[in-house]
Amino acid sequence: MKQFLRLLIAGVLLVPAVLTAASFEGKITFKMSEGKGKPGEMSYSMKGDKMRMEMQGGKKGGGAMIVDGGKKEMMMLMDEEKMYMTMAVTDAAVEAAKKQTDDSTFEKTSETERILGYTATKYISTDTKAKTKTEIWLAEGLGSYMGMSQNSSPMGGSRRGAQSPSWERLLAGKDLFPLRVVTKDKSDKETSRMEVTAIEKQKLDDKLFVPPADYQKFDMGAMMKGMIPGFGK
Repeated sequence: MKQFLRLLIAGVLLVPAVLTAASFEGKITFKMSEGKGKPGEMSYSMKGDKMRMEMQGGKKGGGAMIVDGGKKEMMMLMDEEKMYMTMAVTDAAVEAAKKQTDDSTFEKTSETERILGYTATKYISTDTKAKTKTEIWLAEGLGSYMGMSQNSSPMGGSRRGAQSPSWERLLAGKDLFPLRVVTKDKSDKETSRMEVTAIEKQKLDDKLFVPPADYQKFDMGAMMKGMIPGFGK
């Protein structure tokens, strides 16, 4: 449960990304790798202002995060426990996310590449404090990216004290979606990679964005109010 709690805390910082209806309906699958660990998968299912992110490759079973932009609500499904948590995201939480700052720069290049039928433009984000550089290939026509980098990796929990990188927050509400993200250290050695492996345009069942009937609701509102500004119903 701790792994999903960390993901929930990290995810609220990027909820504004799905407050705008997506122009794409379907499923996008990512392959993610970090260091010498076993690669994992992450998938996005998007329909209107709803998004479902499923995580595989963890040590304690899978799960999913569902965001309803219209309701400004987040939900975490925990498959192993057959439980789910629902959290309202208030305007105060969104404003708190906007105030985040870090030591990163973000620039657009003139380099483009055709990836899975979409034209992606290369952007470069440099973190001067951590001395890392991230190459992000962004494409239009796939809706907004909520974001869930390896800073809060579905494969291995969350790095202590890490926050979502600035490039993820800058994409909030924009029709720009990352098809490839490569992070390198100060010696230009690749440390992590997130790459889209499949894009499937399809009609999605509304049931995908609600908890299964046999899952029990777990109320963590009181706890989360004390941990994240603006949380709670």
